[in-house]
Amino acid sequence: MTNEDVTFFRLFGSIFGGVGSIFLITGILIGVNTRSFVGKSIATSGTVIDVVKHRSRDSKGRSFTAYYPVIKFTANSGKLIEFEANSGSNPPAYNQGQKVEILYNPQEPESAVISSWFELWFLPTMFTGMGSLFVVIGGIPLVKSFLPR
Repeated sequence: MTNEDVTFFRLFGSIFGGVGSIFLITGILIGVNTRSFVGKSIATSGTVIDVVKHRSRDSKGRSFTAYYPVIKFTANSGKLIEFEANSGSNPPAYNQGQKVEILYNPQEPESAVISSWFELWFLPTMFTGMGSLFVVIGGIPLVKSFLPR
């Protein structure tokens, strides 16, 4: 391996490993926050009262539509809460009148979320998985560049 190869592998490995570490740490932090939220949340049932259509455009001008459920539930305090889910889908994942399981923090009932794997665990899983992959892709050439030739 030439000095140029060693320099390339060290640079490549450092960049991929660094970006991967950022993703990995972000995924872990989101996961810890989600676990904390789930731990102090109350589970209850809510009703989808509306499905709101959101349109957006990408950088090429293509239009995308996603449908976000609006859910109503009664908190333990007796207060009636309405919230729009954090994620939408096309086609709509929920129908008006459908019952859904939700989680909410009793101190902040407006911060309720639908109790589903996707709503709770998709982001930490995606960030942690991508981060781990990048760390491995960057780490192997980085480690090899330091081994004796």
